[in-house]
Amino acid sequence: MELWELLRADFVINLLTPLIYIVFGIFAVLVLPRKPNAIMGYRTPMACKNQDTWVYAHKHFGKQAIIFGLVYILLSVERIMQVDKEAYSWVIGVIIAGQVISILLPLFSTEIALRREFDKNGLRKSTGQNAAKTP
Repeated sequence: MELWELLRADFVINLLTPLIYIVFGIFAVLVLPRKPNAIMGYRTPMACKNQDTWVYAHKHFGKQAIIFGLVYILLSVERIMQVDKEAYSWVIGVIIAGQVISILLPLFSTEIALRREFDKNGLRKSTGQNAAKTP
């Protein structure tokens, strides 16, 4: 495949979604907002219960987003580089569907992990008490 073909807009756009997801994952793990807020962060009702659920959700979601983003970049590049021109639009459709799935899986995974680790009030199930309260 020639360089100009690699720089096609559709190729770049199909890699942009997983790259953005990886950046958000790194941000969630390394630079998460200090406390639950209404502006930024992984803001689901369960994640915003208290500081403990907030930190747990960001760490879990960030790791999942990085993993799914990396896997999806590898799969996207490999598929696009091997496709012939007749099947190209079909492959791009599959890639976009896969990107949507790769965005939703970490969200569902994080919510499931939160519910396994915390009760409905945001208290850890293993200790029965909250490690940190929301200021």
